[in-house]
Amino acid sequence: MKNLFVDASTARDIDRRVAKILRDLDYSSGKVELKEVRELLKLDLHYYKSTDDGLLKVIVHKLRVGAKQVIKRPLLLLEAIKKFDLKALFIPDRKRILIASDLPDLKKRWSEGHEILHSVCPWHGEYMLGDDKTTLSPMCHEIIESEANYGTGKLLFPAHNFLEISKGKPMSFEHIRSISGHFGNTLTSTLWRYVENSDALSLGLIGEHPRHARAGEPSISYFIRSPKFAAEFESTTEEQLYKCLQSYCRYNKGGPLGQAVIVLTDDNSVKHEFKFESFSTTYHTLTLAVQLRKHPVSEVVLANIV
Repeated sequence: MKNLFVDASTARDIDRRVAKILRDLDYSSGKVELKEVRELLKLDLHYYKSTDDGLLKVIVHKLRVGAKQVIKRPLLLLEAIKKFDLKALFIPDRKRILIASDLPDLKKRWSEGHEILHSVCPWHGEYMLGDDKTTLSPMCHEIIESEANYGTGKLLFPAHNFLEISKGKPMSFEHIRSISGHFGNTLTSTLWRYVENSDALSLGLIGEHPRHARAGEPSISYFIRSPKFAAEFESTTEEQLYKCLQSYCRYNKGGPLGQAVIVLTDDNSVKHEFKFESFSTTYHTLTLAVQLRKHPVSEVVLANIV
């Protein structure tokens, strides 16, 4: 799945809302404490197990505004949580965030930030109250989720501090790890924010290990593009990029998997050399690719630089 870009007007609105939160927190640098954000916004946080029918039924029963049932078919929420193994959701009328208790702690952090962003975007509330005309539209869902992801990135990686740190060194996984530690976030979320806010020709991939792919899982779950890459390499596919990973990744199941210089062709048939490097978290393989230069010859050459 390719990342979607938020339109300029919506991005400015979300930026303004996140900036106000950070001002009110008197944020200066480092990790944003989400407990303080929830206290500021008067949000409630609960953890749940998808196997706990009793708790989920209580949650569904309370989805009311006064005497009005806000979800037209409340059992659909219960069914959706269990069927789709939902890991986080925001209940607007209760100002309540629900997080699956079995998520790793750092993933809970991203999920909590994501639901906080749903809470501060008032136009998101109507999409969470059971209106089938909107909630069942895949494009509407993707737009709302991309807006929440955009805002979560701005909240967990505050703009001024992030730009100052990210621009300080050349793009690399070593730099991503450093940024991840500074802000207290996962490598995966840092890679996403790093690429999506880059002004270079760059991309990120989150997916299966090329040597140990799990059955039934997509080879590439997320294809993150910098704005410049999205504009110039629209025809580049996940399938093509996964084959690139298969050309150089080693067999070890965790840690660095290798690097390579690989040539990609843009939409105008111009060839560019990119430096690829991949890292396995043991659950997903993360890849960063950054343009080195336009390719000087007409042939595609794969040159390992491990």
